[in-house]
Amino acid sequence: MKFDDILKDVGEFGKYQKAVYFLLCLPSFATGLFMMHLVFVMETPNYRCRIAEYPEDSYGIQNAEHQRFIDMSIPRESDGSYEKCSFYSYTNRTYLMYNSSALKENFTMGDNATLQRCSEWVYEKSVFQETYTSKHNLVCDDAILVSHSRMIFYLGVLVGDIIFGWSSDRIGRKTTMYVGLLLLIAAAFGVSWAPEIISFTILEFIIGGTNHGSFLCTNVLGQEMVGPSKRRYTGTIQHMFFSIGLVYQTIVYYFSRDWQVSCIVLAASCLMFIPFWWLIPESPRWLISQGRNEEANVILQKMAKVNGTKLSPDVVKNLTIKEQKTGSFKDLLKSRTMCIRAAILCFNWMAVCLMYYGVTFNAGNIGDFYLNFFLMGIVEFPGILATIFLIDRIGRKKLHLLCMMLGGVACLCTIFTVTFARETLRPLTITLAVIGKMASSAAFVCVYIFTVELFPTVIRNVALGGGSCFARVGSMIAPYFVTLGMTIGGSIGEALPLVIFGATSVVAGLMCLYLPETLNQRLPETIEDGINFGRTSNKKTLVVEKNGIDETQRNLVADALENDDL
Repeated sequence: MKFDDILKDVGEFGKYQKAVYFLLCLPSFATGLFMMHLVFVMETPNYRCRIAEYPEDSYGIQNAEHQRFIDMSIPRESDGSYEKCSFYSYTNRTYLMYNSSALKENFTMGDNATLQRCSEWVYEKSVFQETYTSKHNLVCDDAILVSHSRMIFYLGVLVGDIIFGWSSDRIGRKTTMYVGLLLLIAAAFGVSWAPEIISFTILEFIIGGTNHGSFLCTNVLGQEMVGPSKRRYTGTIQHMFFSIGLVYQTIVYYFSRDWQVSCIVLAASCLMFIPFWWLIPESPRWLISQGRNEEANVILQKMAKVNGTKLSPDVVKNLTIKEQKTGSFKDLLKSRTMCIRAAILCFNWMAVCLMYYGVTFNAGNIGDFYLNFFLMGIVEFPGILATIFLIDRIGRKKLHLLCMMLGGVACLCTIFTVTFARETLRPLTITLAVIGKMASSAAFVCVYIFTVELFPTVIRNVALGGGSCFARVGSMIAPYFVTLGMTIGGSIGEALPLVIFGATSVVAGLMCLYLPETLNQRLPETIEDGINFGRTSNKKTLVVEKNGIDETQRNLVADALENDDL
């Protein structure tokens, strides 16, 4: 008897699993709180050089005299905006200031002056009272440090996935999840008082690793508690909690407008999960794999009792779960066909993640910061639900291609709305960016399922691991494209990041035309099956069990939805 058969006997998704699963969804909510928090924490408000001779200098214009002081001190860009990193230094600057010469109508800006780099700045406070960037002046020559910190955060996600995956198989899903959760809370509180960029970035690395690592543990634990026929629904629910976390985060930052206060509030919100230690059980499947059948039996008996079913203790007593043999990365490279398919899917993983995170990081550059980010959290709901509804109807390949092309073309179209009518068509620009975010969110589900079904069983985990690594590469490079756009400035700088994200998405989508459809096809088991998969002579449709999908394929699709890798 297999463990899934036991779950069918006690109830695949009974009262017990529903209660436990709800508790497991809350850490997914926490993932949403921190997975994008650097968008707010390290946002760069509008700024310019501080005028040293004007003691009460601020970014906003205070009066006519202040306006004249600014005009005399700060050069302008070609578009009329103030230069951010330079100021005019006059030979007798103090005399000019206090002799009111700055107010003379015949005074020519920049006469008898040299252009110098500034070391102090003033910041606009209409969107944020303070961000980490404005507090520590990470602008001008130090602006690249913002992108570096964001990149290192997602490097932490990659490292955390590896460490937490290894740890959860050795010390347990529950223990690993809670160790990660406690480290996350500690680092989130600590980052609020990070005195300089190095300690801040180290703490962000820890937040990235523990945040997503804990999320993966909750996914696995939830998957192993629920029967195979229900996993697709629970996977969708768990992702919805992630999206709720994104929306909640936006609300917190909107009302506080201060990065430090918001970080403390978000960290404190995670404290509610600590008492769940006494309510959430360890995975009985993992306990059996470790030979701890008695402990697993206690959990399963409690599950059966709450669900109103019965389970014989003898069923669990002698049950063992054998570790399946898996292939290696070398096996993935044994044929030209699988190499090409792996390269295409890895590029798609990267492109999806690049658009997903890039569009979000760019939210503040195309209009109202909070409204844009709020919308980008909300649109994940229809994106994921539509994918779940359509993926078994029109196929993995067609739906993934549709998502990539829709998101890519939407982002590419922003070059027209920004170039020809930047302000007039700004609502359309925002709409196109939001469509890109929704499409990339849906494409995550598609590419995960596509990867699961396209590669043979013996190297399936290797293929998924490779795809996940490339996804993290996409999230790590996304901030640099956003910074590039901000550096260029103007309408070109506003459109450039979205054009890059869109072009990458379109190219990735077109590459998928080379891949075979996997819907209603028998999943490959061996390397030879993987090589021959999709060829005309081997394209045999199964006698399907339900809704056009055999039992094995349904289970793998469910597992994929449960573990989507945002």
